[in-house]
Amino acid sequence: MAVWHCRVAVMFAAAYVWRRVLGRTTFVAITGSVGKTTCKECLAAIVEQSYRTARTFRNQNDFSGVPRTLLRARPWHRFAVLELAANGLGVMYRSAPLVRPDMAIVLSVAWNHRKNFRTLENVAKEKSALLANLKEAGIALLNGDDPLVAGMAASLRRRVVKFGSLPEFDYWTEGETSNWPARFSFTVHAGSEHAQVHTQLLGTHWKSAVLAAIAAAHLSGISLSRAAAAVARLEPVPGRMQPMTLPNGAVIIRDDFDGSISTLMPAFRVLEEASATRKILVMSGMTDSPLSPRDRYRRLGKEIACIFDRAVFIGEDAHHGVSGAVAGGMRADRAQAFQGLEDAVAALKCEVSPGDLMLLKGRHLDHVARLAFALAGTVQCWKPRCEMTILCDYCRELGATTQLRRAGEQGQTIVLSPLDHTKEAG
Repeated sequence: MAVWHCRVAVMFAAAYVWRRVLGRTTFVAITGSVGKTTCKECLAAIVEQSYRTARTFRNQNDFSGVPRTLLRARPWHRFAVLELAANGLGVMYRSAPLVRPDMAIVLSVAWNHRKNFRTLENVAKEKSALLANLKEAGIALLNGDDPLVAGMAASLRRRVVKFGSLPEFDYWTEGETSNWPARFSFTVHAGSEHAQVHTQLLGTHWKSAVLAAIAAAHLSGISLSRAAAAVARLEPVPGRMQPMTLPNGAVIIRDDFDGSISTLMPAFRVLEEASATRKILVMSGMTDSPLSPRDRYRRLGKEIACIFDRAVFIGEDAHHGVSGAVAGGMRADRAQAFQGLEDAVAALKCEVSPGDLMLLKGRHLDHVARLAFALAGTVQCWKPRCEMTILCDYCRELGATTQLRRAGEQGQTIVLSPLDHTKEAG
């Protein structure tokens, strides 16, 4: 552990110096309780159409990931797009001075990492440290729909640009729709300019992430229409409301990366508004709730019973999930508990049919993505407990051979054997 801390300290020192060398690169830093990675991917996809761009690898956004990203940036990169986490007290205060961004985006303040921060005001204070480290000529892009984010402008002596739902903001949207199988679309406005945006994302809750990316690109000289065209080609980030079409035509929506309570209701809303023959919930657990597992599921029971035709709960709290769903009005034979993933896969393989729409919700440390890959083919890893902190998609131990249909294409499959293990550049 001491050696690891020493390596991180050396990276910090090197990154601090290297950032000061890259004076011609525009650094954009993104933070927020939800949507950082999607916003980063959107913005990078837009600006890299015209300029060489560095970006955070996957979601390496903590106190060791940020210096790594800085050290991967090169003098020929016109832009560097980074996401910065605030997953513990003081993390942003260490990361933000390294980046010293030209542009800073704050998306939201929500109940993530509740144990570390205790109050939403503490979360907001931590995230505002990014704005305090803006360059003197820097721009702060703030979500005007979030009161705690909008309030950060009060004491900020930098240019402030707000985005959100109201015409009084610098960038605003109207006509947001997202009803499966249709994807999220809206109209974006900036002064007298406007453009229609059609994304591959599921759910209107991605609005702040996409709008912030378009706003940052527009402030960098890229037209709204050109930004919208780039966003339209971007697929969902793995494990974040990511649809997978199984060989038999059933669809799994994977939302297994972030198990925070703040991500639960937006995912439920997508399923509630979707068109499907049958809606299935598969859930392993949730985080950042002050309630006991029993009370959490009691609170969710009515939502689950009203939205889903079938519910499968996995893990040590699974029986509380069944009790909550039944108490909320779901028939007892439609709610089921499993301790392990393999048993759940065996049960679901026998019943998942064409026209089914399944929401796979969990914490990434539960590694429930294996269920999705197993329903699409075969998986070799069934560890009951895994210490890996990466998604199963990137793990060589997964040993998956899967077949996935491209959305809208009949009879075509993508064979992944093994899965694509993209290596980190540099």
